[in-house]
Amino acid sequence: MKKHFFRLFAVCLIALLVLGFSACKDNQKEPAEPATMVMDTTISQQAYLSELVDPAAATTPAAPEERPSPTQPGKPVNGMFFDDAVFVGDSVSLKLNYYVSDQRSYGDCLGKAKFLTSGSLGSAMALEAVSSESLHPTYQGQKLRLEDTISNIGAKKVFIMLGMNDIAVYGIEGSLDNYEELVADILEKSPDAVIYAQSCTPMAVGCERSVLNNKNIVKYNNALKQRCAENGWRYMDIYSVVVDENGYLRADYCSDPEDMGIHFMDAGCKAWVDYLMNNAG
Repeated sequence: MKKHFFRLFAVCLIALLVLGFSACKDNQKEPAEPATMVMDTTISQQAYLSELVDPAAATTPAAPEERPSPTQPGKPVNGMFFDDAVFVGDSVSLKLNYYVSDQRSYGDCLGKAKFLTSGSLGSAMALEAVSSESLHPTYQGQKLRLEDTISNIGAKKVFIMLGMNDIAVYGIEGSLDNYEELVADILEKSPDAVIYAQSCTPMAVGCERSVLNNKNIVKYNNALKQRCAENGWRYMDIYSVVVDENGYLRADYCSDPEDMGIHFMDAGCKAWVDYLMNNAG
C-alpha cells in the first residue's frame, strides 16, 4: 500500500513540475518584437499602440499634485552652445529635427546640433543589434548603434528624449532600466559627454490609452528625474512648457489631435527650442 502511495505521489509530483516548467516558459516569452515594425512613423506607432493597449480605456489626466515638480532653471545659452550637441529621439524629436532644419534657412537655430531620430525608436530598441529592419537612426548613410554614431560625431552634449515607445511594453521601471543601460553604453564610448535627459511630453485630450497615458508619462518623468539625480545627468523639463492646465498636450501645439495626439506643430517646437535656449546652460 505504501509503495503504491509513494508511486502515485511521485507521478503527481512529476506532472506538477512539467506543468510548472511549461507555464514558466510561456511567461518568459518576449513581448512583440518592436524592431519588426515598419519604419513609417505614423503607421508603425499607431499599429504598435493599438495592438498593445485599449484605446477605449483612456484614463483621466494626471492630477496637478502628481505632475513633476519644477526643476531649477538653467542658464540661457546662445546657438554655439549646441555646436557639439546631438539630439536622440523618436518621431516627436524627428519633428523637432524638421523644424530646426527649416529655421536654419533664416538664421541660427540650435547652432550646429545634429539629430539621431527614428520613428518608433525606444530605449530597448536602441539596445538591439543593428539590422536592415532595426530602427537605429541612419547618419551620413550609415546605420550604427547610437553609442557608435555619437562617438563618431564627437558629440559632447547628448540630449535624449525616449520612453514613449517603451512604457506600454516594459513598464516605467523597465523602460528606465533600458534607458540607463543605453546611457551607460553612450558614456562608455563618449566618456566626456554630458547627458541631458529630456522629459517625455504629454498626449492630447482624447488620445490616451490604457497603459500609455498622461498619468504614466508623469510617473515616468518623475522617475527619470530621480535617475538624473542619482547619475549626474541634467534633467530637461520639456513637459512643463507644452502641457495645458488640464495635463494634456496643448491643443495649439499638437499636429495630430485626431490620431496619436503626441506630435508637434511648429509652435510646439518653438516652445521646446526656447526652453532649451533658456535652460541648457
